[in-house]
Amino acid sequence: MKKIFVIGAGRSATNLIEYLLEHAAENQWKVIVGDYNEKLARQKVGDHPSGEAIFFDANDAEKRQQLIASSALVVSFLPAHMHLGVARDCLKLGAHLVTASYLTRELEGMNEAVKAKGLVFLNEMGADPGIDHMSAMRSIDEIREKGGKLTAFKSYCGALVAPESNDNPWGYKFTWSPMNLILAGGQSAAKFIENGKYHYIPYHRLFSTTETIEVSGAGTFEAYANRDSVIYREKYGLQDLPTMFRATLRVPGFCEAWNSLVKLGITDPNYEIHQSDQLTYREWVEAYLPTNLQGSMEEKLAAYLDTPLNSPLMGRLEWAGLLSDQHIIRKKGTPAEILLDLLLEKFKLGEEDKDMLVMVDKFEYEWEGKKICRTSSMVTKGIDPLHTAISRTVGLPAAIGAKLILQGKVQQKGVQMPVNKEVYGPVLDELAELGISFMEEEWVE
Repeated sequence: MKKIFVIGAGRSATNLIEYLLEHAAENQWKVIVGDYNEKLARQKVGDHPSGEAIFFDANDAEKRQQLIASSALVVSFLPAHMHLGVARDCLKLGAHLVTASYLTRELEGMNEAVKAKGLVFLNEMGADPGIDHMSAMRSIDEIREKGGKLTAFKSYCGALVAPESNDNPWGYKFTWSPMNLILAGGQSAAKFIENGKYHYIPYHRLFSTTETIEVSGAGTFEAYANRDSVIYREKYGLQDLPTMFRATLRVPGFCEAWNSLVKLGITDPNYEIHQSDQLTYREWVEAYLPTNLQGSMEEKLAAYLDTPLNSPLMGRLEWAGLLSDQHIIRKKGTPAEILLDLLLEKFKLGEEDKDMLVMVDKFEYEWEGKKICRTSSMVTKGIDPLHTAISRTVGLPAAIGAKLILQGKVQQKGVQMPVNKEVYGPVLDELAELGISFMEEEWVE
């Protein structure tokens, strides 16, 4: 019997765990789910005969190595920065590895050693990154196989709230890691290439530099540039592609509101606010405003943000509680932490709410003297608060990838992401059977 060790039982792991348990008997698997919150792990495993829930502290190296040593494959749903220690243990102890996180340089550096041991370290097996790569590569390979020459590729993805559950002026609720929303885009300038020229969008302009796109069956969205788009030219085998752009989708109005938070400086995770627990949110925000402004706090804020006092932007900030007399609870909070504490309740996904994942790929290519446009789009809604769109689109690709590895169907060894047909083909096919599929459109321009 092969053991699968799943590290992490959080929101995104629900469908992952259920899938592995569902297929455990036929594949002779034992699924061990470890989490610091043992109660949560037990809830996810239930009383399934092929599962076991345990308390697990990922920082306990001895226990971690003991569990990995007895496992054929590890699925790590830990925070991204914690994967490296798990990966090193997997390499040393001979276990395959699956993650849904971005492939780092440190992990890539282990490629030859992983190959030499005949192991597969399959990363970016979630939604974005994950399904986005797989869908893109399927279209790219189809275009290549028919003799087309790709000239432009743009990819858009957004973890959103379903329209029927959208009942706040921001058009947003937390469906994945909340802190990731607070810090989005703050690590470095976004980078993309268009018509052969490189472009950079620094953090202070990121949410004010947007485009509007229409998605059939989902509506109208704003898109802002996502990280480094250019690196995917090489990953997709498109080194000479003149236009490559990846973006994140949000409901109209969100980006203007978030841009105001960036302009104020209250998304920063790098320093602490002095005696933050003695301030109200209103006092905290006012502390960021230039001292030469006149009038009430609202008037000064509106002037600084260059918006009318009764604008939708001011309405969103007021709704979020940033103008309230609510006291900050953290004694030594960073701006990012203080903001997160406030938004956790405001952006909470209700028990009856449904989330939604929207993904769109746009291609332009030349074929037989014609310019062809191709769009591939996917809209997936959550089933219930436990089986969310994010849990399904992050957990199921990772679970199917784990199954393919253990069944010996992934012939390519080493550290990789799902850009090879032997991975993306069966994963996309099975996702379609599970209700996660793409609609394809193509036309001559």
